[in-house]
Amino acid sequence: MKQFYAAIDLGTTTIEASLLRTDGIVLAKYGFQNPQSRFGSDVISRMTYLGKHPESEELRKCVFAKIREVLSVLLSGQGAEYPADLVRTVITGNTVMAAILLGINTESLGRAPFAMPMTETGIFQLDGIPAYVPVGASAFLGSDSCGGAWVLPLEENELLLDLGTNGEMLLCHDGRIHGASAACGPAFENCTRAQGVYGSTTLAAIARLIKRGKLPADGTIPEAVVKYGIYEDGTIPETSSNKAGPDHLLITPKILQEVMMAGAAIYATFCLLLKREECHASDIRRIYLAGGFGFHMSLRDAGTLGILPEALLGRATISGNTSLLAAEKMVLQNDASQSGGNVGEYDLFRRKVITHQFAGDREYEKLFLRSLNFNKRIIFETEE
Repeated sequence: MKQFYAAIDLGTTTIEASLLRTDGIVLAKYGFQNPQSRFGSDVISRMTYLGKHPESEELRKCVFAKIREVLSVLLSGQGAEYPADLVRTVITGNTVMAAILLGINTESLGRAPFAMPMTETGIFQLDGIPAYVPVGASAFLGSDSCGGAWVLPLEENELLLDLGTNGEMLLCHDGRIHGASAACGPAFENCTRAQGVYGSTTLAAIARLIKRGKLPADGTIPEAVVKYGIYEDGTIPETSSNKAGPDHLLITPKILQEVMMAGAAIYATFCLLLKREECHASDIRRIYLAGGFGFHMSLRDAGTLGILPEALLGRATISGNTSLLAAEKMVLQNDASQSGGNVGEYDLFRRKVITHQFAGDREYEKLFLRSLNFNKRIIFETEE
């Protein structure tokens, strides 16, 4: 009888699955939209839905149904059957997605002090198959980002930036892993998704406008943009009658402001994390960009918009879906089905992550406000 493992990255917007042989060879991958999107495009809206419908199982049922469908297709491609030939699966994701999947109340994630609703890796039976849902390091550092830092693995003075609803970052410094999260809102996930365009396209259009001198780097929005918005090719419509259509995405001033705020949040969090750990920007050896958005984003655009310091762009690299890579490694561990729900080496790793919360911090707020522009920002160590 053939036997296989499955690894799944449960993203807010998209889900990716891998089918592996028991010797670790990845046989096939498949990505698809998270069906939970119809209940809300981001984690906040989904938690709001659950708050209004606490007894509802629809969020879980729809994602279970889609996972079953995809795993069946992947197994049939290998001449195998679902669920008979699947041994186990590991599902990584942010804390909200993990809690929803496990049927755990997410109320503690929606208000301060933002406590994790679970502290151990969860286990459930998916049609008789043991499914492991590893926990992260904090409410805003899930197994997607923590798993990514573990699987790389992060080495001294390296930083992982996982871009999505939150800009989750983990820094290895002085032999320890430090983590923080920047609230990015819908800028990198769904601010233009209703029109069928990814956030990376939005950033590219804004960056083109800045480079052409049509959008001031200080963050002020020209009157023409306020009136008519921006097309995805970096041009401004001549009149309000030029509506978005199949050939044009209209980037509204609201979207522009959301991108500006997300960039400021990432930049301020990055600077303060380094400052608190007495790590100079010049010491950073490498920045890994992960997550679905990080995979598509142009590094040049990130520098133009001030999301990343331009001085560090040469040390940045696109690392792809490290959350899925982590799930693939976890599912192969011999103790995954014998550790009482803990996923071996990863579980030891995530317990050692030192988490930082900058929400409400005066220094963070000062940095954030100073970063609300598209200027080439000054890294904290050069500030007065």
